[in-house]
Amino acid sequence: MSKPARKAADTAKAPAGARRRASRLAAVQALYQLILSGDTIDGARVEDTIIEFLTHRPGAELPEDAYAEVDDDLFSDLVRGTYRHRGDLVAILDSVLPQRWKFIRLDRILAEVLGCAAYELKHRPDVPVAVIINEYVEITKAFYEGDEPGFINGVLQEVAQNLRADEVLEHRNERAKSR
Repeated sequence: MSKPARKAADTAKAPAGARRRASRLAAVQALYQLILSGDTIDGARVEDTIIEFLTHRPGAELPEDAYAEVDDDLFSDLVRGTYRHRGDLVAILDSVLPQRWKFIRLDRILAEVLGCAAYELKHRPDVPVAVIINEYVEITKAFYEGDEPGFINGVLQEVAQNLRADEVLEHRNERAKSR
């Protein structure tokens, strides 16, 4: 079976949720790689990184999903969007982060997790707030075993409240009714 045919067959087997989570994890990793390179980051380097990841890292290992292919479009959108809107996203995050934990002082992986999540909260209204927060908390667990997932959850709850208050309130009301 040819590589494109095998990839199509593998993609068809992977649940959509696993593919989206793998895309988010890969986006965090790609952005982290860009930051660590130390070179000046520009649009061309971002595009090169996207191509490199899609060519050489076609999937991701996730604790509960074992292995999942990435959704190329979602991955590319997350990397490009987080890069293009970085200044705005940092301002959004700094507005909810404690003074001693401003974005610039965060561990780089935590910063990239928050950046991607903030991008989705701000620019992807098609994705529910609860899904975004849950996905990035789970991704954080792939990197950390301590309190970091709780930190990510708390920060993203505040960002969501600031950016999508109506949806957050609606979700809370639905949860209260179901109890």
